[in-house]
Amino acid sequence: MIYSLGTCPVRQSGRFSGAEAVELIERDYALQRLRDAVGRASQGEGLTVLVSGEAGIGKTSLVRRLVGECGEERILCGGCEALFSPRPLGPVYDMASAFDTHLQGMLGVDGLRSQLFATLFADLQQSPRTTLLILEDMHWADAATLDLVKYLARRIHQVRALLLLTYRDDELGERHPLRLVFGDLPADALIRVPLLPLSEAGVASMAQRSGCLAEGIFAATGGNPFFVTEILGADGVPATVRDAVLSRAARQPPGVRALLDLVAIVPTRIEISTVDAVLAPTVEEISAALASGLLTAGSGFYAYRHELARISMEQALPEPLAAALHARVLSCLEAGYDDVATARLVHHAAGAGDAAAVLKYAPQAAAEAISHGSHCEAATLYGMALAHAAKLPLKAQAELFEQRAYQCYLTDQADNAIAAGLQALAIWRELGSQRQEGHMLRWLSRLHWFAGRNRDAEAYADQAVQLLESLPADSELAWALSNRSQLYMLAGRTEDAVAWGTCAIDLAKQIGDAEVLAHALNNVGTALYASGDVGGKALLEQSLCLALERGYGEHVARAYANLTSTEVTIRDYPAAMQTIRAAGVYFAERDFDSWSNYVLAWQSRLDFEQGRWEAAATIAGQLITRPTVAPVTRIPALAVLARIRLRRGDPGASELLDEASELARATGELQRLAPIAAARAEAAWLHGDACLADPLVQQTYQLAEQLSDRRALGELGFWCWKLGAVQGSYHDEDDPYALQWDGRWRAAAAIWDRLDCPYMRAVALLDGDEASKLEALATFTALGACATVRRCREQLRQAGVRGVTRGPRATTVANPAGLTLRERHVMSLLAKGLSNAEIASRIVRSEKTVEHHISAILRKLEVGSRGEAVAAAGRLGLTEQGRVLR
Repeated sequence: MIYSLGTCPVRQSGRFSGAEAVELIERDYALQRLRDAVGRASQGEGLTVLVSGEAGIGKTSLVRRLVGECGEERILCGGCEALFSPRPLGPVYDMASAFDTHLQGMLGVDGLRSQLFATLFADLQQSPRTTLLILEDMHWADAATLDLVKYLARRIHQVRALLLLTYRDDELGERHPLRLVFGDLPADALIRVPLLPLSEAGVASMAQRSGCLAEGIFAATGGNPFFVTEILGADGVPATVRDAVLSRAARQPPGVRALLDLVAIVPTRIEISTVDAVLAPTVEEISAALASGLLTAGSGFYAYRHELARISMEQALPEPLAAALHARVLSCLEAGYDDVATARLVHHAAGAGDAAAVLKYAPQAAAEAISHGSHCEAATLYGMALAHAAKLPLKAQAELFEQRAYQCYLTDQADNAIAAGLQALAIWRELGSQRQEGHMLRWLSRLHWFAGRNRDAEAYADQAVQLLESLPADSELAWALSNRSQLYMLAGRTEDAVAWGTCAIDLAKQIGDAEVLAHALNNVGTALYASGDVGGKALLEQSLCLALERGYGEHVARAYANLTSTEVTIRDYPAAMQTIRAAGVYFAERDFDSWSNYVLAWQSRLDFEQGRWEAAATIAGQLITRPTVAPVTRIPALAVLARIRLRRGDPGASELLDEASELARATGELQRLAPIAAARAEAAWLHGDACLADPLVQQTYQLAEQLSDRRALGELGFWCWKLGAVQGSYHDEDDPYALQWDGRWRAAAAIWDRLDCPYMRAVALLDGDEASKLEALATFTALGACATVRRCREQLRQAGVRGVTRGPRATTVANPAGLTLRERHVMSLLAKGLSNAEIASRIVRSEKTVEHHISAILRKLEVGSRGEAVAAAGRLGLTEQGRVLR
């Protein structure tokens, strides 16, 4: 906040007990956009508003000003906190008192998350007043809160409500979970309000009002309002804000400094009752702390005026003092509060270095996180417990390692999962527990498969079966048998998968283990379905129904993943879309990153095959920039992005293919190798190679022959045939690749047309008569496949077709301005008001490349600014109602 001019009471609940009327500098436009958004919401046009900017830029001040202006609106406020592991749905707890007892009763109850979301939305629908639902500091949000935002944002247009989110954009890297959420928000109900630093004139105005000289302040602060405010309140001009905060704190009496230190160890805010219990400060000390300008007081709590100030103070605390304060707060919370968040107890226990307390509370907090579907937080909490577990009995340590391994597995942290699993295995061996050893061997097989280390996966699977077969038959043996079936299924060895899976099914039924039964049915069903046996789909759906009925979340997710991948592979695209939608609904309320990422990778392939290349590239680009995505997910995403770049003639395709090839080789699985081999063969054809000399393609084709995989044989054989590397033909009346390879290009084109695959339809037409070849050229041009267009033109000229010139670059689709397809895409993002950084993220390019594209757009449209470019595009007929035509 910059200047406080008093308080304005507002009917509200949450973090703002009273909205301060504040004078804002250079924020008129941002404030007006928020006012307009409130106006639209009050008319029934609900919106999501993103207020972003670096720490200290004035996001909270802007929101407080808006709240201070609200009259009849209902204000609900909550915020995310920088705890070691955030409390699931922490912002909802902040505002819980505003809801009825029914909704309050759902908080923290396992299995009621979807009902909680629906009930909260129903509350917004039924409210007689316009609701401002404000969630602050979303860069610290837990997974459950992010899911809530997605749930509400997709429906906000139906209610008289404004979902206002604030976050630090300077803390959102490409892999930040919040950035992925933003990609899912409906664009037609979304407003972005980025806050920029103050100008030099704005800083000078602030200095003048404070009676200070402005010299050097702008250079030292970069126009950050908080930095400016702190510097103006300090003596002289400190080199950093940290120095400004610490120098101000250093001038305080010991009692005041003790209060400042205590508040500093609690993210966001601390209860007044806790402060009284720990320190019992005098009225004079409290008044002095508030007068220092560092602290503020709310309804029942104290907080630093800005989180940067709190962090500065916290980092400056000597470690023994910080530990002592954490210990005192922990003791107070344990003694005086029944409803304190367990994650809060973990935070203070860890800060105090209290191993016993961490071991007591971290597993509890992890269980709470799991009940909310927040498996990432659970993995972190189990890791925190393990850091303090050295004195626990070995059995308890092994169990903690197993729990961490499983949570890491669910959240696409394969390396961390393997590390924890190996630790558990070593302990079970030391204890001589063969059954638990077999259990971990089977799990390590699964984890190594996820990490793309199939040889290790096979070795662990064999060890598990061998060990458990020597013991009385039970669930662990059934799991080991089903795991073996799963590996055979994934390797395309259908008969072996069915044989081992059937044994697992029989044993599971014999001992009454429904979970193993769901797992084994999935393996057998997927193996049969992928081989062309439609009965396999029924088994797979039986597995899904059983998992849904019993609440086996992982097996539900795995069923959706296998249904999606199989349906895309056999080109049942409508069924795949239905499965993807159902999976999306399921994943929206659960933190199953491993599976949701995997399904997304297959969605990108579906979009790619049906010609939705921009959508496919966006999904694939997001996946390959995420740090922990498993190789089995990364491979198809790399393949999609590489093939799009190959066909468009964009740079970077070979690098993507090289990485994908290395990862696919490590798996040894045909389903990973075949798409990469096909991409490499197509690349050779696009480059005009006279023959195929790629050993990966040749070896993969041989593997497809060994496994009699008709889909892989058809596609790989087709591209090898185009390169003269395969003689004869492959007969399959249902496979358009095989039909074209067999010389029946019309039949192939008809199937591709029915499947809505425009690129491959054009490839089929390219083998036809002159009219078909020209139609293929038009399709390639419309798709922006400039490399394919060049290859097509060469074939047309070689065939003696007249009037075929080299022509302009294929991506320059006819339009009055001559914009390329990529420039038109950038133009569409400009029209949405996205920044260069946001555009770079969308198109998976550097900001410098984006700058070049924008410069070219301005030059071609003969304008001088981004706004003029959007307007000119409209005048030229390139846009319609704010949308760039493609």
